[in-house]
Amino acid sequence: MFRSFFICLFAVVSWAWPWLGAAQAAKPVHDAPLPNASELLQRALANEQKLAAERERYECRVTDVTTETDSNGKVKKTTREVKDLFFVNSIPVERILQKDGKDLTADETHKQDERVMKETTKYSNAATAKKEEGKENQELEDILEAMMLTNGHRERVNGRNVLFYDIVPNPKFQAKNIDQRFARVMQGKVSLDEETGEVIDFNVKSVQDLKIGGGVVADLHKGFWLHIHNQAQPDGVWLTDLAEGSGDARAAIFFHPYFRFKETTDNCHLYTTTAMQVGPVQLVKKP
Repeated sequence: MFRSFFICLFAVVSWAWPWLGAAQAAKPVHDAPLPNASELLQRALANEQKLAAERERYECRVTDVTTETDSNGKVKKTTREVKDLFFVNSIPVERILQKDGKDLTADETHKQDERVMKETTKYSNAATAKKEEGKENQELEDILEAMMLTNGHRERVNGRNVLFYDIVPNPKFQAKNIDQRFARVMQGKVSLDEETGEVIDFNVKSVQDLKIGGGVVADLHKGFWLHIHNQAQPDGVWLTDLAEGSGDARAAIFFHPYFRFKETTDNCHLYTTTAMQVGPVQLVKKP
């Protein structure tokens, strides 16, 4: 997936988001009270554990488009990559198929094959996969501790209860690392599936400038935007079908100033354990 600072942190937000112990109590629209953050977390964990094996049967096509611009919005460079995505012990593995509309050369294909085989072998070890997942979850927990949910309400959408919240900084939280300092300047909205605790839509924007180490370590300008959408499949598996963002931000080597990106995932297929295709699944992308 798009290997930027924020995407690394939020790509698995579809199940890790409910780790918000500081979430404010919300007033329900319907008679039943809204679940608290702990309840949502347990639902999301249970759902992910239940469907982990099913995710292994998915293979999808991912398209990444990244555009670098100048301060006036003039395009300097656009990069487009098409990839295959599959999962090994719930860890996503991607294989690049095309760059800027061209198939890979023989040498590039060989390098991709070697890398994919290395990652597949690595994460085939359940203990290694669990350790990687734990590392990502800790990063998410760090950044989510700096946020809180407010103004919650419930709506019935397509026959399911959906919870809607505003995302705001936690005023009582003292940031301890870069992740949390970034989170302290982000605000936005999130919607969650009440039954499973899974995130449906996550949309945040930075509301002030942030410089760390005088801007050398990290630099985030007001207006940086990040949007992630997750889609439930007929078998209950949740997959990210859209990740996009734009703004002026730099964190270590991950960002270039003035950029925008869009990553879409579609053409997903289900396979049996013998790798026979049993049917296509089209992910629904939000506008």
